[in-house]
This record gives sequence, structure tokens and C-alpha cells, in this order.
Amino acid sequence: MFDEVFGTATMCSDNFCKEVRDAFGVSIVADVLDPILKEINSLCIFNADFQQQLYVIDQILNDVRAFQV
Repeated sequence: MFDEVFGTATMCSDNFCKEVRDAFGVSIVADVLDPILKEINSLCIFNADFQQQLYVIDQILNDVRAFQV
């Protein structure tokens, strides 16, 4: 889910960085774009961990259901 957003944001950031010609542009990259990319990356990692936990929970629930039969 967040991987696509991260890819799009990275592409936009890269395109912006290619056109930066002054200190203001550099500050936009450092103060705005880089932190946004870091946050999106954190969301990607969080989502992957969440999906893994969901899988484990589903496995446990399936095991419990098997015992009930």
C-alpha cells in the first residue's frame, strides 16, 4: 500500500532534485522532501510488520478453529 506512495514520492523528489539550482531548493529538499520520504518509509516498514503480525494471528486463529472441530 505505502510502497506505491513511496515510489511516487521518490520519483517526484528525484525530479525536483534534478532541477534544484539554489540554496532555497536545497533547503526544500532537506527540510521538506527528505523528512516526508523518511516518514513514508517508516509507514512502509510499519505496514510490513503489521501484515506479518496479521498473518501470525490468522495462523493462530486457524489452529484454534481446528481444535474446536
